[in-house]
Amino acid sequence: MENVTSDILTGLGLTITLIGAWITARAVILKDADAVHIGVSRLAGETDEENLQMPMVQNLLASSRGARRGLLFIAGGTALQIVPIAVRLVSVAFP
Repeated sequence: MENVTSDILTGLGLTITLIGAWITARAVILKDADAVHIGVSRLAGETDEENLQMPMVQNLLASSRGARRGLLFIAGGTALQIVPIAVRLVSVAFP
């Protein structure tokens, strides 16, 4: 397989990995209001500030923060792998 074709396929694969990681992380990344809505019983506190302190809500938010961090690492690693491929492809296209 030619180097350019290999680089294009590798870049495409890394892009698909990045998109898949984003879709997966999006499923577990929550806003405060979403965490309160999911994690609080209907007989909870009067305000969102009170409800944000509840253990289930805190657990959901901690999972969401972890998903964000994981996505950032995957995105960063993927970007670092794409850069040399992009540079090589540009240097071939515009010698």
